[in-house]
Amino acid sequence: MASDDSVQPDFNAPRPPRRFVQARPRPLAVWVIFLILFVQGLTVAFNAIASAVASPPQVLDTAGQIALVVLYVLFGLIMVVLGFRIFLGAQGARTPAMVLQLLIVVLSFSFFSGGASLIGLAFLAPAAVALVLLFIRPTQVWLSEADPQD
Repeated sequence: MASDDSVQPDFNAPRPPRRFVQARPRPLAVWVIFLILFVQGLTVAFNAIASAVASPPQVLDTAGQIALVVLYVLFGLIMVVLGFRIFLGAQGARTPAMVLQLLIVVLSFSFFSGGASLIGLAFLAPAAVALVLLFIRPTQVWLSEADPQD
């Protein structure tokens, strides 16, 4: 068997650089969107677990309470994953992130009408910022040119 036909790979041969090392710099808007989605997702998941542990169920039975906690935790994890996907440049994560942020904006108006303006503002401000940043040109260019890492 000749040395050219060897089954063993040559680990000392020059290799092309990995994609992560060659990554383009991310725009500031992508960083802010990532942070907003990450913090919102962790807040939803932590709040669901903390409220289930700290307070007794008032309306739902135990099975309903567990199902609701699982649903909220999944919702929070989806937000975190969407933040990471946008950070990595996956174009398909933009639409679900916009829909979730729009739902949060709509939810914030119920707090305003209920008299809890501070809570409504806490919901509205980050969601509105994320929505605007998802529409601006640097974010669109980042998501359209990036090579998503699957």
